[in-house]
Amino acid sequence: MAYTFVTGGASSGKSKFALQLLSSRKDITFIATGVKTDAEMELRIAAHRRERPAAWKTIEEPLDIISAVGHMDERHSGLIIDCLTMWVSNLLYMDQCDGSEIIERAEDLASHLEYLDKKIVVVSNELGMGIIPASGESREYRRLAGEVNQIFARSSIEAYLVVSSIGVKIR
Repeated sequence: MAYTFVTGGASSGKSKFALQLLSSRKDITFIATGVKTDAEMELRIAAHRRERPAAWKTIEEPLDIISAVGHMDERHSGLIIDCLTMWVSNLLYMDQCDGSEIIERAEDLASHLEYLDKKIVVVSNELGMGIIPASGESREYRRLAGEVNQIFARSSIEAYLVVSSIGVKIR
């Protein structure tokens, strides 16, 4: 079964929108890629946890999403992965992956998701609508995140752009 891709700017309401897409289901696995790197990130992660229904299973996995998918409860009918841009950052800085390895992992993950018989929602930030970053490192991160988003959008059955908590279907 193909998946739904949800993208938008930072703090645009993407995660809430993704939760709404599967809100009628109790049998959901949520894969969270965020890592507590500082106090502000710890607060953001805690807030996201509170937004999810208690019955949902959460797997916190910053790097190996395919393995995390393998650990989801087989009885669960749905899966949310939130978010790809954090995953790209983790691969760059925690796992020291280069750009080609990140793209390969993204293609593998997108392909893997296409064959699961689950309702799947994949969340990612759209980073390419702002100013051009000043540092080469930031530009490379933005480029990689954009390429990963293109891979997932291209393979999705439907896609939404979330702006101010409103999801606009773009595919």
